[in-house]
Amino acid sequence: MQMKTTEDWEKWVELAQEDPEKFERKRMIIIEDFIMSQPLDRQHRSRQLQWKIDAIRRTSPNALCACVRIHDMLMDSVYGPKGLLQAIDLLAKIPERTCGADISFGKTATILPFKRV
Repeated sequence: MQMKTTEDWEKWVELAQEDPEKFERKRMIIIEDFIMSQPLDRQHRSRQLQWKIDAIRRTSPNALCACVRIHDMLMDSVYGPKGLLQAIDLLAKIPERTCGADISFGKTATILPFKRV
């Protein structure tokens, strides 16, 4: 059961009210199907995001509070520190001649030498 129309929404609401367990099972199936439909390199991040959303839902006192908290989390990922807008701004400031080769994000690491076997 996908949600493409108002009627679909009403069916989901009805299912949630009449059989919350069945609603939850169907919700999880649809989410898993969506994650699996993504390219392999995005699936892990999608699972992490869904885990976060589910944790917010579990720890919120009610559905409205969960919705507000999830909204705030998503808006923070766009407007907050290290969010999408900051990343776009950073990319806009990179001189064209570097092509991103000299970008430093403030993290350093030591490269360890490994012997080939």
